[in-house]
Formats: sequence, structure tokens, C-alpha cells
Amino acid sequence: MTVIKSTLTRTLLVLFCFVILTACSEDDPLIGTWQEPDSGITMQFKDDGNVVMSNDKTSISLPFTTQEPNTILVKASTDGTIPDQTIVYRVEENKLILTVDGVDSVFSLVK
Repeated sequence: MTVIKSTLTRTLLVLFCFVILTACSEDDPLIGTWQEPDSGITMQFKDDGNVVMSNDKTSISLPFTTQEPNTILVKASTDGTIPDQTIVYRVEENKLILTVDGVDSVFSLVK
């Protein structure tokens, strides 16, 4: 019984350390508010899996997921009537570069 308790205690300790280390890992650099300076379009990637896209007149919130390597999949409709949008992204310092159909758009981090 003592051996089982000892093994269980060690296993729980290892799992606890894993959870703590995972929580301390680097935050997702995509999460935050980004603005394209020429158009004024703002994209706010939230950690709840939604992106809010807005300009000075309107706003829309859509679910997104990230995939490897550096790909964002935006769900434009729940029933599939509007195709999902696949966007390649990279974050360099305080810039978010989104690439759609070979065209780059550069967004700056809003602080």
C-alpha cells in the first residue's frame, strides 16, 4: 500500500509540475489588438477563440483557430455557406503580417 501511495504521490507531483510549467509558457503572440494603419481596420484576437474585426463604422466577431505552421482558420459561417478563410501569419516585434492569396497586410500592435 505504501508503494502505491508513493507512486501515486510522485505521479501527481510530476503532473502538477507539468501544469505549472505549461501555465508559465510564453503567451500566444497573436492574442491582442492589431491595427492596419492605412485602412484603420482593427483585428482583436481574443484568447476565447474569437477575432473581432472592425473599422470606424462596423464590427464583426468570428471564431478562429490556429494551426501549424503559422496558419489562422477563420470560420465565416456556422453552416458552411461562406467558406472558411485561411490566413498565413507571422509576428515580428510589434507587427502582425497576414498573408492572404500571396498578398501581405501589416498590422501594428495597439498598446
